[in-house]
Amino acid sequence: MFKKFVIAYDHRVDLKYIEKIKEYLTNNGLEYEIVEDNGESNDYPILASKAYQIYLEKKASGMILLCGTGVGMNVVANKFAGIRSVLPDCEGSAYFARRDEDANSIVFAAGKADERYEVKLCKRKMIRILDVFINTDFEGGRHLRRLGQIAEIEKGGKF
Repeated sequence: MFKKFVIAYDHRVDLKYIEKIKEYLTNNGLEYEIVEDNGESNDYPILASKAYQIYLEKKASGMILLCGTGVGMNVVANKFAGIRSVLPDCEGSAYFARRDEDANSIVFAAGKADERYEVKLCKRKMIRILDVFINTDFEGGRHLRRLGQIAEIEKGGKF
């Protein structure tokens, strides 16, 4: 179960999304630590890596990552050993990600509008998805075998 999250986001994120997440976590008795951009770079791979380091040091039990589309942060997060990151577009995706895959990282599209496409979730839907993610337990059982297989792949194993 989650007790504390590390949150990282890049320059394209509408800060109203961060405020909504902080409010939700606080209201639900969950702690968080935010990876701040120190001015060196606002590249999402670096910010996700900093979040992962905090996670690794056991200062957080999960990660919440945001970028313009969510795609970049999700790709990077899934490069880290032991991270199972998801970019859910609905409550059902969040539910099955937790129940079956024991996902420990969630990513949201929260970017400022682009002149061609809108990819971000509305803030209310994002919070509903986050709520399902946080409040769904890993089922274990048959899914443990698959998580073991994923761990083998992370080590370079083959089937």
